[in-house]
Amino acid sequence: METSNCYENDYQVTCLFKTLFSGPDYAVFSCMLIVSALVGIYFAYQSRRKTENVNDYLMAGRSMHFFPTSLSIMCTALSAITILGTPAEFYNYGSMYIWSIAGYFMAISFSNEIFIPVFYKLGINTTYEYLELRFGRKVRNATTIMFMVANVISTGVVIYAPATAISAVTGMSLDLAILTTGLVCIFYTTLGGMKAVVWTDVVQSLWMLTGLMAVIIFTHIKVGYGKIFEMANLTGRTEFFRSSWDPTVRDSLQAYLIGKFFGIEGYAFGCSQNFVQRFLSCKSLAHAKTAGYMAIGWLSIILMSCLFTGYTLVYYYELCDPAAAGFLESTDQLMPFLTNFLFVEYPGLSAIYISGAFAGSLSSVSSFISSMANVIMTDMIGERASKLGKVKQVILAKSLTLFVGFVCIGFAYLSTLLKGGVIEVVLSIGAIIAGPVYAVFMMGVFFPLIEEISALVGLLCGVAACTWCYIGRNIYPVPTEIVEKSFRIPVNTDRCTFENGTSYPIEINESEFVENSGILSFYNISYHYIGTLGFTVTVAASFLTALIVMGRRRFHHTKQQRDARLHCFVFSDIAKKCGYKRSLDFWHRSDSDDDLHEKIIDEEKKEEAFSTDF
Repeated sequence: METSNCYENDYQVTCLFKTLFSGPDYAVFSCMLIVSALVGIYFAYQSRRKTENVNDYLMAGRSMHFFPTSLSIMCTALSAITILGTPAEFYNYGSMYIWSIAGYFMAISFSNEIFIPVFYKLGINTTYEYLELRFGRKVRNATTIMFMVANVISTGVVIYAPATAISAVTGMSLDLAILTTGLVCIFYTTLGGMKAVVWTDVVQSLWMLTGLMAVIIFTHIKVGYGKIFEMANLTGRTEFFRSSWDPTVRDSLQAYLIGKFFGIEGYAFGCSQNFVQRFLSCKSLAHAKTAGYMAIGWLSIILMSCLFTGYTLVYYYELCDPAAAGFLESTDQLMPFLTNFLFVEYPGLSAIYISGAFAGSLSSVSSFISSMANVIMTDMIGERASKLGKVKQVILAKSLTLFVGFVCIGFAYLSTLLKGGVIEVVLSIGAIIAGPVYAVFMMGVFFPLIEEISALVGLLCGVAACTWCYIGRNIYPVPTEIVEKSFRIPVNTDRCTFENGTSYPIEINESEFVENSGILSFYNISYHYIGTLGFTVTVAASFLTALIVMGRRRFHHTKQQRDARLHCFVFSDIAKKCGYKRSLDFWHRSDSDDDLHEKIIDEEKKEEAFSTDF
């Protein structure tokens, strides 16, 4: 079918057919894969030129500069989920998602000033080491297991996301696309370690931005963004302010600010190993903080670019939405389909966007795999691993990276069974542990009253509440009243014509009315609030338990509860300024009373004493 017959008014797509990758497209795509692999090979070669230890492999020797680290943080946060899912989010639900920038700003700023200084000064490798210092081994083990389970599932979804794009535009089977994504990522991550992950993120972040800018520039030249914004406004997609305290409203100002800060974003930048590992790999605390603040700028640029590309979808699909017509399997394939359609006469250009999405997936997956390998090495088998020689430790770390990578590929094949779009699935699953674990860290840093038993009880209650909510929303039908509160924008299929010349049959399907109830409203709170639900339940259960436990102990605080190095002094500083001196006597500042604390801080020094090379 001639592409010239597929437009009305020079921009609106009306016919549906798939165009496969050409030779130049495959060349551009292969170039991105080769560059990613070469970075891993380079750092593997560099490690052979000097004696590499496990700290160099997993933590980049704590020598990273803030600039590459900031790009790595951005890539870990966004990845292919953003490149594929966010334009479709703006297209389907309007512009409210842009408030995510405010959520990132709040979460990163809070982490920079509260959590990162505490973690960095302790010299720990994983955030869960802090929990053992502050609470005890049980809390550390529980959060470690939760992190591993949620991360494996989320990583599987992140692998699956770009695989759908590749399958949609190249004709490659979905199974083969998943395997290719996973294997390339595992290759350079296993070879080069943390340094390879960070520096590959730099390359891939530029590729992601280039893919988005290619679409933006092309459509501006061909159509003009004045017309594009006008169409977005006419269709109701330029509403940037929607305030509602109703938790069942999918996208509101409160959902993005409160829901994200006390849920997935607060957890991610404050205590998730995926992100904190990047902060802790910096050469100084100043570099770590600068990396965080710079990452806010990168995140803003990418999200604004996704907003513009989402408006582009509005323009081109005004008369015919290929996903609604059943031509595409999901809305996450809308952007890949459009780029292949737009650049059909410009070989190689469509691959820039597709490979950008693929690069985004590689960056996130490599970050997740590296973090999980670090957690296993440090939190699960730390004592046994420390007795191995340097070379054996590095071999073990690489073996764990390889193993975790293949497990994640397995879960990627199961991702097709998950309900909802890519963004909502990842955020919902992550939020099940995000809110409760974030609450434990917050209470650990701010409230000495909370001890091990209360933290563990609160954590389990919070996760149980989130799991109950997530299972319920996937089993029971969504009430009609709540569907209307999602503010999903209607799309058209009136002018859709398939490759054989037949028109898409116009059918009016009226969905069955589902009456709302209290329990159904609970199940169908906005996915932004799932983490906040867990946070709230965890805090409430922990404080109730702490009052009982500490009451029986006559509120006698242990050394862990009084260790000044494990807390933030916001409240104490306020008390001091108000002239209250007694609060300062509470803090226990002796460096010799906690052997476990000293053991973790001096881990790298003691490693030399226990290590025996081949």
